[in-house]
Amino acid sequence: MSRSTHEVHLAIYDLSNGMARSLSAQFLGPQHAIDVLPHTALVVFGKEYFFGRGIEWCHPQEFRMTRGIHPIEIQLLGHTTRTATEFEEWCRLQAQNGRFGVESYDLLSRNCNNFSHDAALEGLQLGRGVPQWILEVPQKFLSSPMGMMVRPILEQMQITNSAPTNIGPGGSGVGGNRGMGLPNSFDSGNSSSSVPLATPPSPAAAVANPWANIPSSSPPSSSKAKAKEASPSPNTEKNTPLLNKQTGPLLSTDTKVVSACVSRLIPDENDKKRDALMKLAETNATWTKADITSVHQQLMSFIETGSGVSFALMLLRLAVLRQPTSGEAISDKSTGLLVDMLLEGKEHLTKSATTKSMAWCVLSNAIGSKNPPSWLGDLSESANEEYLRLIDLALNDGNPISDASSSSSNISLRQSAIAFLYNVSRHLAQGEGKKASQGGENDELSETTMAILIGCLENLNEEKDAVSLTRRYMCVGQLLKAKRFGKTAIGLVRDLGLFDGVCNNCENGSDLNGLAKEVAKLLDT
Repeated sequence: MSRSTHEVHLAIYDLSNGMARSLSAQFLGPQHAIDVLPHTALVVFGKEYFFGRGIEWCHPQEFRMTRGIHPIEIQLLGHTTRTATEFEEWCRLQAQNGRFGVESYDLLSRNCNNFSHDAALEGLQLGRGVPQWILEVPQKFLSSPMGMMVRPILEQMQITNSAPTNIGPGGSGVGGNRGMGLPNSFDSGNSSSSVPLATPPSPAAAVANPWANIPSSSPPSSSKAKAKEASPSPNTEKNTPLLNKQTGPLLSTDTKVVSACVSRLIPDENDKKRDALMKLAETNATWTKADITSVHQQLMSFIETGSGVSFALMLLRLAVLRQPTSGEAISDKSTGLLVDMLLEGKEHLTKSATTKSMAWCVLSNAIGSKNPPSWLGDLSESANEEYLRLIDLALNDGNPISDASSSSSNISLRQSAIAFLYNVSRHLAQGEGKKASQGGENDELSETTMAILIGCLENLNEEKDAVSLTRRYMCVGQLLKAKRFGKTAIGLVRDLGLFDGVCNNCENGSDLNGLAKEVAKLLDT
């Protein structure tokens, strides 16, 4: 009797979300530029297998939604006659003998792509593995003049987040809490603060993005804050598990590029100004108000003069997250200047999509920080024309209809702009603005709220980038589930006839249809 066969697909991801193509030449030189930072995984038996902290697996949709990353290509490698039990036994053996164990990752010879290659050829007994160009990326990178300096960037090629299941030597999960064969879980042990498109908050486990474009979540600063974020809204009773997980802000916290950025801004290693900037790489460092204020001033001087703008913005996105021990908000001046420069269309800040996406990343981090800038309160004031212009600018940069919409830099710009809009939506939905305590559950919608809601739903069907589309649904979901004005927002969407666009994406068969269906449920009341 012949054995049944199973299709095996190779999922290829770009951890830089398109930014490697546009920025790697600046870091590495034209001859050593790389198009993507590849991560690969094998999709077979209804699961996605990859190498991170050991060999891990989860449902493909869960992996992509919880990591906020989607394949740039899916290749059919062939058909295997191996069963899931046989393949997972092979995986256990590799973990047991240390070949692909928890501590065995090696940049050059044992990374996620090497696992996918060997697992395809040996574990699944296929005749085809990972494309050679992917396997050669580490050596190409390290052969560049700056390769060794920024080696930590490429060391994050493996996805090191806690996955639903880790295949250990004895078949048990990380910490023994989820073993092979146990039911999948959609969270990572921290469901109250994990969100789609965001990685777990542990710095050691964060997916690195050297271009500051893939945001990661940050947990609430206290149990009181966590309880506030998890409080039910009028729509919580609906079956919206994906939207319910979106309690934290989208933040970009990767520190792997600090050294490279500082070296480009201040090449002289003896210059003492480097020390304060290098301190940004220390996630647990303590700051005085004077020290962190000095860092903001130093970085803004680079940005205002147009010198090393991209590198300064990469560092400023971290500076806005660093808080002085006094607990005061210190990002008002720097972010306020950045807002003015964006609205004025300063050429050295807005001439390239790459630099502009960095600016949105800085503002997004500032809004999602523990002490957001005071001007954020003005975003909920309908009469504040300046900040309405800022929202309109973000919506324009997030618009998928443009001549260059498919270019990698423009895709990254859309992703960053919509991440900013998501953090603003979260702020508005939680009622943290100046009018938070006024009104009941049927409050009128501010102009800011209406602009984001309508803007994110317009051109929904024209958006081809999965990350940007997902973030649009996240924005809409936050506003529709808002305790103060959710019902009013739902009524507005119905009145404007924007419901059909949401429903169209419910049926497209993509990994995003789960979020689309949940938004549709909120509207179908």
